This record gives sequence, structure tokens and C-alpha cells, in this order.
Amino acid sequence: MARNPSPESPALPERERSERGSTSRSGSEDEYDEDEDELLSHHNDSWDIDSTEHRYRSETQLATDQDEDVRHGFAEAYSSEEYLQALEKSYFLYWTDPRHERAGLPKPMPDLKIDWRNRDRVRTAAAVLVVCLRIGYDPPDIIKTDPCAKLECWVDPYSMAKEKAMDRIGKNLQHQFEALAATPKTRYKLFPDPPIEDAKKFCTAARKSAKNERVLFYYNGHGVPKPTTSGELWLFNKQYTQYIPVSLAEVVSWLGSPTIMVWDCSAAGNIVTKVQEFGIKRDAELARDAANPPAPPPPAPGGVPTGLPGAAEPTAPPERAQMPSVPFRETIQLAACLGNETLPMNPDLPADLFTCCLTSPIEIALRFFLLRHPLKTDLTLEMLLELPGKLNDRRTPLGELTWIFTAVTDTIAWNTLPRDLFQKLFRHDLVVAALFRGFLLAERVMRFYECTPISVPALPQTHNHPLWDSWDLAVDMCLAQLPKLLEADRAWKATLPVQPLLLTDQPPPPLPPGPPLPYNHSTFFAEQLTAFEIWLEQGSVAKRKQPEQLPVVLQVLLSQAHRLKALILLCKFLDLGPWAVNVALSIGIFAYVLRLLQAPATELKPVLIYIWARILAVYENCKEDLMKQTYPPARADAPYQYFVTILAPTGSNHHLPIPNVSEHRAMCAFILAVCCRDYRPGQLACARAGVFEACVVHLRDEDPLLRQWAALCIAMMWDDFEEAKIAGVRARVHETFCTMVSSDVVPEVRASVMFALGTLLGTSGSSNPSKRFGRSIACSSPAAELRPVEQMDVELGVAMATLKSSTDGSPPVRRELIVLLSAIVNEHQGQFVVAAYRVIIERANKATAQAAAAAGSGSSASASNGINSSNGSGNGNGNGNGNGNGNAEQQGVTDETLAFITASLQTAAESDEGPSNPAFQATLFACMYKTLFDLMTDPFPDIAEMAGDVMDYILGLLFASQLGPAVRSALSAAPPSASLARVRPPPLAGTVLRESLVVDGPVHANGGSHPTAPGRTATLMRSIANLTTAALSDPTPVPPSSLRLNLNGRTAVPHSPNGSVSPGLHSSASTDSLRHLQSRAGKPKSRTLSMDQASIDAAIASIIKGDEERLRKRRETPSGTPLETGEQVLPLKGTFFDFALEYYKESQMRATETDEPGSIAHNQRVWRRARNESVIIKTQPMKLPAARSKWDEQVGFYGNDAVPTQILFHQFEKHLVAADNKGFITVYDWEKNQRINRFANGSPASVPISSAKFVNEDDIALLMTGSADGHVRLFRKYESPTDVQIVSSFQGISETLATNTKHYDAGLVLEWQQGRGQLMMGGNVKYIRVWDATKEMALQDLPTRANSCLTSLSCDQVAGSILVGGYGDGTVKVYDRRLNPRDNMVRDYRGWHRSWIVNVHMQRGGNRELLSGSLSGEICLWDIRLVEPVMTIQAHQGGLAQMAVHEHAPVFATSSAFNVVKVWGMNGDDTPISKFRSSSGFMGPRQSPMTSMAFHPHHMVLGCSSGDQLDVFQMSRYQEWLSTPSSMGRFGQ
Repeated sequence: MARNPSPESPALPERERSERGSTSRSGSEDEYDEDEDELLSHHNDSWDIDSTEHRYRSETQLATDQDEDVRHGFAEAYSSEEYLQALEKSYFLYWTDPRHERAGLPKPMPDLKIDWRNRDRVRTAAAVLVVCLRIGYDPPDIIKTDPCAKLECWVDPYSMAKEKAMDRIGKNLQHQFEALAATPKTRYKLFPDPPIEDAKKFCTAARKSAKNERVLFYYNGHGVPKPTTSGELWLFNKQYTQYIPVSLAEVVSWLGSPTIMVWDCSAAGNIVTKVQEFGIKRDAELARDAANPPAPPPPAPGGVPTGLPGAAEPTAPPERAQMPSVPFRETIQLAACLGNETLPMNPDLPADLFTCCLTSPIEIALRFFLLRHPLKTDLTLEMLLELPGKLNDRRTPLGELTWIFTAVTDTIAWNTLPRDLFQKLFRHDLVVAALFRGFLLAERVMRFYECTPISVPALPQTHNHPLWDSWDLAVDMCLAQLPKLLEADRAWKATLPVQPLLLTDQPPPPLPPGPPLPYNHSTFFAEQLTAFEIWLEQGSVAKRKQPEQLPVVLQVLLSQAHRLKALILLCKFLDLGPWAVNVALSIGIFAYVLRLLQAPATELKPVLIYIWARILAVYENCKEDLMKQTYPPARADAPYQYFVTILAPTGSNHHLPIPNVSEHRAMCAFILAVCCRDYRPGQLACARAGVFEACVVHLRDEDPLLRQWAALCIAMMWDDFEEAKIAGVRARVHETFCTMVSSDVVPEVRASVMFALGTLLGTSGSSNPSKRFGRSIACSSPAAELRPVEQMDVELGVAMATLKSSTDGSPPVRRELIVLLSAIVNEHQGQFVVAAYRVIIERANKATAQAAAAAGSGSSASASNGINSSNGSGNGNGNGNGNGNGNAEQQGVTDETLAFITASLQTAAESDEGPSNPAFQATLFACMYKTLFDLMTDPFPDIAEMAGDVMDYILGLLFASQLGPAVRSALSAAPPSASLARVRPPPLAGTVLRESLVVDGPVHANGGSHPTAPGRTATLMRSIANLTTAALSDPTPVPPSSLRLNLNGRTAVPHSPNGSVSPGLHSSASTDSLRHLQSRAGKPKSRTLSMDQASIDAAIASIIKGDEERLRKRRETPSGTPLETGEQVLPLKGTFFDFALEYYKESQMRATETDEPGSIAHNQRVWRRARNESVIIKTQPMKLPAARSKWDEQVGFYGNDAVPTQILFHQFEKHLVAADNKGFITVYDWEKNQRINRFANGSPASVPISSAKFVNEDDIALLMTGSADGHVRLFRKYESPTDVQIVSSFQGISETLATNTKHYDAGLVLEWQQGRGQLMMGGNVKYIRVWDATKEMALQDLPTRANSCLTSLSCDQVAGSILVGGYGDGTVKVYDRRLNPRDNMVRDYRGWHRSWIVNVHMQRGGNRELLSGSLSGEICLWDIRLVEPVMTIQAHQGGLAQMAVHEHAPVFATSSAFNVVKVWGMNGDDTPISKFRSSSGFMGPRQSPMTSMAFHPHHMVLGCSSGDQLDVFQMSRYQEWLSTPSSMGRFGQ
């Protein structure tokens, strides 16, 4: 029956009514008989495509005009400025955050930490400087040139008396060594021309004073013969009349180990070789002596006791040499040349060229530069020695060159040496580092003069490193200014008063400070920072080599002019990840950034905060450096106070010039949280500094990152720290947390708060995996001044306030909830044993009663009951809260139960009797027990496993307790369940069934049985993980969508693999639970008498009393005493802190890889977007032919292993997804005709998948499924047979209501809105719930105002404010989310459909047409501005099974109960544009009803499923037109 719109419809414009009007269409279709196939064939054969093309040419303009006329008044809204701005916004992706990539768990990363602290470093404590010159007497084996090099330590020994020359050389040498490294710990001793006896004495004395530290031995042999090849060097006798050879083995034994030796003499390579040989021999001797200790001394001769007259004096055992801390073979050596080389004799160079390179490198480097200068210059060698400045003053020319030289040599060594060798030579000891810097210069200079310095350990060649060119440039810039500098210096000195004459040996008086020199500083550091910045910006996106300029950055930190830029670049470098932190710390950055915390500069605060956050994220033990000398006593200027000051919400830091102050305060909270973790001095220091109070204030901050870390910082402060917990309770922080855990819109914040509450109740936030237990607030000692009743009040109040989070949309929150509850189970084991006992007894009694009732009801009633209960979980009840008819004790933790308990808890808080009331406590612990039981069926596998572990522990205690016999007796008396088919545990979500995949060819129907579910860990509670607490109440028989009644009153009941009717979930699950409990309990002993009620009450009282006694002992234990035992299992350990900590290990400054141009991920995303646009552009012209062409061209034929309940096409990938009634998902490639994957949804076998949607289709899509038990799951890589991953899961709807219609409910109905990131859902409840994907929580509950279940849901995909719902009683309702709950239902269409709404759908493209179809066959086209349908049609007289609407083309399809498919246009035609039958397979039943139908969103492709068969049809000539658009050019003219 067709109805016309009422003329009083106020929202329809005149033009709309005149052009569209009301069109009444009906198609006649009788019951199918034997002649129907012939009729259908005649209908298809008579359709002429040429005539269709002619009609297109004449009606093209009309169709174009209609496309511009969008329904529902959306055209005006879509042309608004607000809508256009919304289109310009970035496309958001959902469920792609790190918590979804890793399921909220810490990333399993290998331990890449390094020992950057150099804890085994050895310092140089003593130095022996041996100078053998014997001025005036040349050695016999050296023939000197004329002229020849003369200078020794920049002193000409022939320009003065021998004694004075030697004295001057010695003083200069010692001064040069002392200036080498500004360390007062090294004691230098000069020994000029020493005799051999004195040399031995000096060496042994140096080793004695140095103890286990290093000794420096310097040997200048310019006045003695060359060392011999046999390993001897030369000294003098006391009369200086002979050269005395000294074996290097003796020198090695004198000096001991560790030692560094410097050999400045010709043929020095001979020494190096022999020292290595003698060192190896010495190590072998010491090892042999250690392995063979000497025998004890012999007894006194003649047996006379020692000490008596005539007894011989006891002989002392020979003194044994001790093993040195460093082996002799690791002795460091620096030598001037090889064994066959002679030192350079160039008169322009000093004679001790090697020594000068090591101890005065700047002077030698300037001289070397000038000697090689190719251009004419006015500079002389004497002028170089007058370079003004001081070595330690970086503002002067000499100091700046020294600074640059250090940076250059460190950088060369950093880039050429192995990392451990660089650490040993350039970071362990200042003296060794300075000598090796000079050695790099010596290698460059002396190689130029055909002399090869050598070292042990050997270094790679560095004389031709490119960075030496930068050094030459810096020297050139400095020397270019030298004449001007010297002139200014002379002019200033001329103004000074005349100095009095001085004696010959009298040093000149110090000059007063002069004016600033006209010196232009070098651009070396600025240029190197620029190079480092370019490396950071344009380095490779993937694996990088370490930057060459990093040691330069370390040196730049010493300069105020470049410090800020260097720190900013260092931040960018550390942002690259933990490997960058390792590199920076190995270069020695830590000491600098630690000292910079004392700098008052405000502009340094943001960068230092960021740097320290990065360091502590990788190396938590650095907190000890921040906390040094803080407790006791606490210092106001301790390093950690730097972060406390910024975190403080009051004071002068309100006006700190810090951008994003909340973000930097979050970093400070993170730093202080790490300082408190596993570190009691840190907890005490932060508590005294007011960190706790500051974090409490920041819990109300707008920045979620600051709220998150404020909560985690509080968690670390009161973790196993009683004083902080008491302070938090007094400040009611736990009440703030209880509010945040259910109201905060950021999942990470909610998880952080739950983690903090867990540490309050006794879980451990320690980084030590073996530490699980921390003192609970319920175990506070008497010194805490918190009464036991108050402790119990806090503990139970926190527990009950968090139970609502069992249905939180974020898995990390639910995971931390289980950890929290495990802590309460650990503290109150007896209470949970009693709660478990009561639940099991109640279940056993109920099973006995049900078995007795079933035995007397007759066979027909039993069969009927078997069918009605076969899918009892299809009521959308995920946590088993029943059907609304049970009482509060039988259901799970419903909102009403929580409200009642909250009110009771509030009453108890006002009095002192509530928490101590046994009945009150029993109610609370029963609710916590049921919540744990509910969480065993959590859709996220590891959360269900954690809950199962806790339940295993409780049941183990129960069977071992005094109530064990009573439980065994009750379970043994329960009815046997062998006659009922057992419900197998569901396979884990994402489990791939590889044996059912066919990837090499087309997929055909195989008729195979259901594959065996993979095995699972055999624990008691995991084996019944498909149970819900609804098993405790009377189940309402509510089948899923696949079990709807058809018009003939028949019910399609799926069969189990063995052919019998599938058992009901609730009845069989309850029996299954009892079966496993019976298996675990075992049979009671024959002599064991059943316990009477008095004995049971006494046992319960005894168990609870044991709890109280255990709590009393814990409370009496002093604070700080560990309460954990070695065999303790609970509580579980929370992991969210470690997960949150990884935020500061990941890059925050750089774009993600997908947003980084040039990366593989970015290129793939660009390709996908281009592919998507191509699909849209190709398919848009097909909308007009779609409304006039036949659709009976079959292109796909698939055999599924079960009955598909939902099928859907991906918009852009070639994926067809089929979800079946056995809880499995099959993915097909509909173009290649292949099955590419099949995996488990994770729901029980009798709980079908009632909805399926794609999320993020424009990029890498996620598959969302909704099952009839109310669970929503999201899968990543759903098409991959090897890597299906569950991204997230949650319980969308947990309550159900009894239906008042003759039809069953449709399970969980989903509608995904990508533009707003919101998920609408409904079912057999009185509301439509709106979930936000970003917040992972319910935003809104729209009251349905319906007396039947929701069967279909659609919404406006663009603006997202309009929702349309179809219901089981045939009503269609329109809701506007922008209105208040009383007025949000803007349309209530009644009477237009006579039965169950099969589908209601609003197009996301085209004219945004809204259609609805019902089981009785009526199809209505709606405009929500009208109170009546625009068009009605009776699609099938025999009843309608399915309806599908194309998203963009003006077509929709319907199917009858007899599998007749009709494709209709929306342009006013009275007859369907195509009509055909969907095949059921060659051997399939002919009358198999169609279970699902779907159009491809863009392509003109239609998918149909009936029985276990999937068919894919397309528009006629579609592939031809798609591949050659010109072939349909005449259609668009």
C-alpha cells in the first residue's frame, strides 16, 4: 500500500514537492512455483541495453539536476562555510596511537644500555719525568746536521750556562705537563740526567705513592745513545763518565701497572716492542705465582720450638708480587718514531718535536702551519711565541685556539677510533686524553718530516683527516690578526710605567689587566653547529650514522655565546631515540648538562628539561646524580630542585618564558617520578619539596600529558611509602582519582590514575620484575595515625569506585583494574574465598533445580528449551548482567548495584560501623569477585588471561580452605552434564585458520565441517573463558540476527558439526563451568561427611578471622620493612608506567615516518590516496548506467565454512569480508576470486557476529566487528594470514531488556562515523550509545523511546548529527544529537512498515537518499523534513529477507525469502531494473534464505550470501565501461 506525503508537510519546499512529489510503486510477486524460473528468464532476456542507452541520452540532464538536489535539506548545509571548512581539515585516523599499536604494553626492546660512566677508569696519580740531555756531549751514535734542531722545551741550551739551561728546560717541561690537564691530583717529579740508582728509586717511589692508579713515565733520550734492539735504554753512572744500559724489563718491574710511557728518542720503536714483550712475560709470571702459592716455612731445626733458647730465627717468606688492577700487557705507550728512524733535525723545529706536540700543541701547530704556508707573509717564527692570551681563557686568541684544537682532535678520534678505545683514551683520564690529543697532532706533523709516531694501543692513521682543514682555516684566521694584536699589545705596554731593572733569575712582575684586544673570534664553532643542524634536518629517515660534529657540540656547551643553540640541537639529536642518548652520553655530555642545572639562565630551562627527560627515560639510575646530597640533609640548591621549581604551580614560574609550559611541567613530573621510583631518598626529598602538592594541583590542568604524569608521579611517590600514602588520604587525593578514573576523557590519564590507585592499595611500580608487593593503605602501621576502620574505608571505597572501569573502552585501563583488584585479593584472601564459595554453591543449587525442572517437563518441552536457549548470549549482554529480571546479587556489577553500594559506602564513611559490618563487607567483596569473573570474558585476550590467573588463585585457596569439603560435596551432587554438548572455549581473537585458506586459486564450496579451534592454556578459568555472570541468572532465549523468524514462522537454526542442534550458551556454559569445577575439586572421600550449616558458618568465620589476623600482623610491622614473601603470587604487576615512559624514548620533534616525505610509509600513503582518487574518478560516471542496467552478471562464487551473517566490501581494496555465525571472519579478494584469510573473532561459537565495519578506509583499514554479546573488536592486518593483530576491544553495551515483539533481537548494531571518529551502537536496550574513538568512552546515550529492539542504524556521514534507527516493531525514528535528550527524537515514522526493519540506510554520497525495508516487504524512501515517506514500494509479496543500498549510485537491492534478488532505481520507474535468483550452489538447498547483502561503496558490484554460499554480481558490461570509458561516451551526451 502506497501513501502520499501530506500537503501539510512544512519542511518540503514547493519545488521539491512539484518535481519529486510522491511516487507509488509496487511490484507483484506471487509465491514461487515451478514456472517462476521461466518467468524470471523471460524478464531478463527481454531487457534491451540499447534502449537503455537511448533513454540515458534523453534523460541525462534530468539525472544531473536530480543529483544536485540533495535530500533532507543537506544541500544548504553542505554549501555552508562551516561545512567547507570542515572538509579542509586533516583526515584523522583512529585507533592508531601507540597504546593501540602495542596494546598498552611496554615495547619489548633489547637492553642497549652502555657503560658510559666509565666506572673502571684509572687516573694518573704520579709522573716521573726523566730527561737525559747531558748538554754539550752528543751521543756517539747520532750524527747531527749543521745547522741542527736545538730547542728543548723552547729553550736553547747553548745560549746559557749548562746548569742554567738544564734547570730552565726542566722547569718548562714540568710546567708544560702540569698545564696539560688541570688536575691537582697528578704529582710531577722531574729527574734531569739521573743515575741508574736514582732512576730506580724514583720509579719505585712513584708506584708506591700512586698505589693502584696510573704512573706516567716520560723519557727524553736526546743525550744518550739510541735504545738497543735487545730492549735496553741508556742512563748515566753517578760520575757521568759512562752510559749505563738499563733493561726495559727492570723499568717495567719498577713502574708496575697501570702505566703510560712516553718515549722521545730516536729508534723509540725498539722500546715499544720490548715493553710489550716484557709486559706479557710479567703477566704470565704473576699468573703462575698466583696459581702456585709458596710452601710454608720448614720447622725449626732439631725440633726445638721457635722462641726457645737454641732455636733458629724463623725465616720470613719471600715477598710476593701482587696482581695489578690492569695487566702489564695493557700498558699505554707513546713513541716518537719507529725502531729504524731518527728524530727530525730541521733547525726550524725544536729538537723535542714529539714532546712539544704532546705538551704544547698550539705552538707547534702554529709553527707547522707557518712553515708550510705557500704565500709570502710578514709573520716570523718568533712572533708565534708571542700570541696573546691564556690557555684556559677561551676569550683570548690562545685560549680559543686551544679550545678549537680540543674539539678538532676529539672529533677526529670520535670518528676514527672504536667506541671502547675512544672511551679508554679520551674519557677515562684527563692526562691520557691530553697526551693523545697531542699525539694526533704529532702524527700529522712528524709524518710530514718522514717520521712515524707509534702508540700502544695502535691508532688508525688520522694525519689526513678532513677536519684538519677546518683547523688550518681557524689557525689562518687567527694568524691573520696576529700583527694587529701584537701592535695593540705593544701600544698598551708602552703606556705602562717603566719597570725597575730585575736580576737575571728574577721573574718579571705580573702585568695589570689590559684592555680588550681587537680580536675577531673564529667562526669554527658556528660553522660546525650549522653542519650539525643540516645533518639533523636532512639526514636519512631510517638508520643513520652518528654525526661527526657531536664532540664539537660538547665543547660548544662551554661557550655562552653558542650554548643555547648547541642545547637546542642536542635536544633534536636526543629526540632520535635511545641510540642517540647512548651516543651523547658516551661522548661525555652528562657532566656538562648536570652542571648546567646550576645556570640561572631562563632560556636554558626548556632545553635542559627536555634533555634530562630523554636521559632518564633510558637511564633511570641517573636519578642518583640529581639527588646527591639531598637526604640527609636536603639542600635547596640540589639538582632536582631545578625541576621542582618549574613544576610548582605557584610562585615566579608563572611568568617563565617557557613555551608550552604545561608540556614542560609534564616532563618535570616525569623526571621527579623517575627520581622517586625504587629510591627512598628521592621519595623523601620530593615529599619535603612539595612535589606531592604540586602534582595534586596539576591533576586539574587542561593538558592531558601533565595530568597523566602528575598522577604517575604521585604513584611513584607513595609506592611502598607509608607517609606519602597517609598524606594523600588526608588530602583526599584518592577521591580525586576515583572521579578521574571514570570521567577523564583521555585513556592514558585514566590508566595512569588506575595505576596510581593500584600502588595505593599495595601493587608495586618498581622497575624490578621480582618486586610485586608494596605496603597497602590497609596495612598502615600505628604510627600512621589512621585507624583500621578508616584504612578499610579507603581501600574498599577505592575498589568499588573503580569497578565501573571494567567496561572502559581502553584495554590499558581494564588491565590496571585487574592489577588493582589482585592487590585486594592478596590482602583479603578469606573474603574472596567466601565470595567464591557462595557463588559456586548458588550455581550448583540452581543447576540442580533446573535439571529437576527439565526432567519433569516432557520431551517436547525439552526440545523447545534446547532451541530457545541455543544462543542465549545473543542478547547483547557482554558481561552477563542478565535480562533485567534477576536480582542484584545474581547479576554482575550493574549501574544500579554500583549506585547502591556507593550510597552505602557514603553512609559508612559518615559512621564508624559501615566497613566493619560483615554483611556490608560481604556485599562489596561479592561485587569485586563478580567483576573479576566478568573480566575473564573480556574481549582482549591478555586481559581475560590476567583475570583468569587471579580467579585460579582464588579457587586454589577455596579448595585448600576449610570450605573445600563443602564445595566438593556440592559439586559432586550437581547433575552430570555428559548428555549436553560442551561449549568449547573460543579461539583467541585473531587466530588464523591456515588449513582453511586457499591462496593459489578460486575458492569453491567444500562443505567441510567447522575446523577445530586451536588449543589454549589449560587452566581452570581459561577453559571456561566464554562464561559470563549471566549464567547465574535465568537466561532469556534471545537468538542472534541469523535466527530471526521468517514470514512462515520458521526459525533457521544453525547446526553443530555433528548435526545436532547447537546447545544454548548460558545453559551449557553454566554446566560447563560446573564440569570443570568438578574436575578440579575431584570426588569427595567416601568417609567425608557433608558439612552442616553451623560448620559452614564456623568455617566462614574462621577464614575471615584469619584475614583480620593477617592484616593485624601487617599493620604491626614497622614502616619500611618488606612484607613480601618469596612464594607470593599476587598482586600482579602493573605495566603502564613503563609504557608511558616510552613516550620520552620516541621522537616528539620529528614528523612520523608516514608524514616524512621520501620514507617508504609516506610513499605508500601517497600511493593509496592516489589510488583512492582514481577509484572514485573511475566509478563516478557509472552512477547513471547503474540505474538502467541489468545486475545479473555473476563474477564471484565462494564457499564459506559457515553461514555469513554480515558481508561488506572495502571501499578501495579488493577485499570482501564475511563474518559468520560461528564467530569467524573470512576475507576474500573478489577480483582474483581467492580466499586470502580466515581468522577467529574471539567470541564463543554460539555468539554470532552481528555487525562489521571498516575504520580508516582511506589509509590502512581496521576491521571492526560487533558480536551479539555486546563486545566490539578491532583488527589490524585482517587480510594477512600471518600477522592478524587485535588493536583494541571493549564492551559496547552490557545491559539488555526483554523484547516485547514477536521477533528476536538483532544483537549489537553498529554504525561507524569516520568524519567524527564516533561509533553509534544499539540493540535490545532503551538507548543508542555514542562512543568516541579518541576518548574511548561513551559520550552520549540517546533514549530510543521504542518498545522493541534496535535492528538497524544509519547516520549522516558528513555532518554526523542525524541518526536514523529501525526497530523490531516496524518503526523508523530520526534523532538529532544536537538537541537535548527530551527533544532529540525529531521524527517517529509508524505504520509504514508492518514488521521487523531489515535495514535502514542513508547514502553517504549521491543524493543522500534514506531508505528503509521491513521483513513484510515494504520499502520506504524518506525525506526527514516530511512526516510521510516520499515513495513506498512493495518489493516482494512473499516477504523480504535482505535489503542493500548503494552509497553513491541511485540503486538499491532487495531479496525475497526465496532468494529472488531485485535491483531498483530511485528515479521513479515502476519496475525493478534487474531481477534474478542468487544461486545456492550446485548441491545446496534451493530454499536457503539470504542472510546478508551488500553493495560495493564505489564499484557497481553486489554481494549476496545464502546458506554457506557467497555470490558476487556486477552491472552488465561494467568491466568494459570501466576499462574503456570512451565506450560509454554516448551515455553522457
